[in-house]
Amino acid sequence: MGETVRLGIDARKEWDGGIGRYIRNLINGLLRSEDLGELHAWVKPDSGMLKLVSENFKPHPERARLYGFWEQFSLRIKANRTPIDLFHAPHYVVPIGLKIPLVVTIHDIIHLIFPKSPFHRRYATAQIRHAIRNAAAVITPSSFSLEELQRFFPEAKGKTIAILHGLEDDFFRESSAKDGEIEQTLQLPQRYLLYVGNHKPHKNLEQLLEVCREVFKDDPDLFLCVTGNKGDEGGRLYNAAARLGLEERVRFLGNLENEALQVCYRRALCFVFPSLYEGFGFPPLEAMASGTPVVAYRVASLPEVIGEGGILISEGDGKEFYEAVRLLVENTEARREWGLKGRAHVKKFSWEAAIREHIAVYRKILSQGLV
Repeated sequence: MGETVRLGIDARKEWDGGIGRYIRNLINGLLRSEDLGELHAWVKPDSGMLKLVSENFKPHPERARLYGFWEQFSLRIKANRTPIDLFHAPHYVVPIGLKIPLVVTIHDIIHLIFPKSPFHRRYATAQIRHAIRNAAAVITPSSFSLEELQRFFPEAKGKTIAILHGLEDDFFRESSAKDGEIEQTLQLPQRYLLYVGNHKPHKNLEQLLEVCREVFKDDPDLFLCVTGNKGDEGGRLYNAAARLGLEERVRFLGNLENEALQVCYRRALCFVFPSLYEGFGFPPLEAMASGTPVVAYRVASLPEVIGEGGILISEGDGKEFYEAVRLLVENTEARREWGLKGRAHVKKFSWEAAIREHIAVYRKILSQGLV
């Protein structure tokens, strides 16, 4: 096994969507590994991790604001003073001037493909380039993200590795006695389609609403349930639903805890995911683990993640998307078959395997003295 690894990690985004899930599962997996010596995590001052101090886990409160100027210098000072062998940045903003080897995970380049503004694109480009140039290794969650990163940043070649994320066992659970109570609390319709995720423009939810309008014409008892953080796009989506006359057919559920989210997946007729860009894509995996059939576009990382476990549609083809949804809504046998396919496919996504691959990256850097 060799000497154990003393690791530092920036965990301040522990509750930030997919990145947060990655951070939480990475930390939990590393703490169960015999290859870890100590794990020092810099967290927000209100993080629950501050209560989890143990022999090999040392959380530190960090007040520096995310995406602020000071964070890169504050973390550098603290990491350089801490007895760690290397530092892992779980997104592309990394400390400046580290004296120890750096590993960075870059999940996607969404801020270059769908930037909020030219400024945001320039900022992301500069930060990603700085991270790549200073990292001993770069990790991406899919081969698609690896190829995209190397296409935009050729300097990433030779130091980038794709490590697929895993999926928590909770999503494989069958129905429980609490399901009925949760259904009543959420006021879930009897029959519904489900979307899970944020509401940013690349998620393509306005086209989903247009598809649902056509599906609903022949099915007056069918609804669309939308979960996830609305962010700045909430008003736009509400307005789009109103413009299409769907105010009474679309339920906005907001952010949900895992237990409630699992009930939503299990009860849905099918999971609809019209996103045009993903570096990985947790929601389709969650739906498949729950036995719920998936319809998505054949774009970005989704063919790699969904594979043969779901129905993949030609990019942007609303008519084909509509036909796939209609098939699953109307055909019980098709729903059952695609549900079984999805459950079989998703079993290959393992956090245990992902943790082993991360540790292999750490060990390679330390054995070769890469800085």
